[in-house]
Amino acid sequence: MKKNLTVLVIALLSCTCNVCGQSFKAAFEKALSEKDMTKAEKILQDWDMTDANDAELYISYFNFYTLKSMEKDSTAYDKEYSRKALDFISEGIERFPVRLDMRLGKIYMLEKLKDYDAFTNDIIGLIRYSKKTGNNWKGEGFRLVDKPDEMLYGAVQDFLGKIFAKNDAALDGKIISISEEMLENYPDHTQSLLNISTISIKRKDYDKSLEALLKADKIKPDDSILKYNIAYVYQEKGDKENAKKYYKLAVDNAKEKESRLKEAAQKQLDALK
Repeated sequence: MKKNLTVLVIALLSCTCNVCGQSFKAAFEKALSEKDMTKAEKILQDWDMTDANDAELYISYFNFYTLKSMEKDSTAYDKEYSRKALDFISEGIERFPVRLDMRLGKIYMLEKLKDYDAFTNDIIGLIRYSKKTGNNWKGEGFRLVDKPDEMLYGAVQDFLGKIFAKNDAALDGKIISISEEMLENYPDHTQSLLNISTISIKRKDYDKSLEALLKADKIKPDDSILKYNIAYVYQEKGDKENAKKYYKLAVDNAKEKESRLKEAAQKQLDALK
């Protein structure tokens, strides 16, 4: 991982700052670009003395200690510095709970540190707060986030994608917990139903998988991917007739860009005849 990646993540929702904060922020970022960590730290201290209530200060502390944590090894994190980074961003979130960029940066860091309990808890906290405030998220300079619903859904699924990629059964429960929390607050979020279905198939719990898929199918009745997945689960359960029914529906509902899915569904349908 490149050292500037977390800085990029935390700066995801940028816009203009107040004049004083902007001056410190610009000087701090210049020091980082020059890899002058001593100067960067001095700027942070001066900034803190001048305006400890500037949200950008906490993000800058987070970025500073994240980079410090990787000075000796760019593929690992020093525990002491990474904990300081998390402490500062946690304080920032407590002071400025509407800042989505802070929350995403913290969750990103927790995943890199493999602290999956805290990772899961913070995502659940993100979901609950988002629902409570009607997704009224702010970015840098407290500017309203564009398309906050899409931003939330995309961020949560991106984080879950990192866990899925590990293919670790010990983490499957985390995926279920986060997906169930999404559904508790956003009942029509079909991706969460698909997440539950995927883990249930992995566990060979086909009844639970089918339950989730059929709920999703009611929400999105024209989705050919859902039809195909339902057919697959019925096939695994040994229910040939329903498998044929849903493979046929997958063929009939496949869009032009889903030609490969249509071919696969037709192949399965032919094999079941």
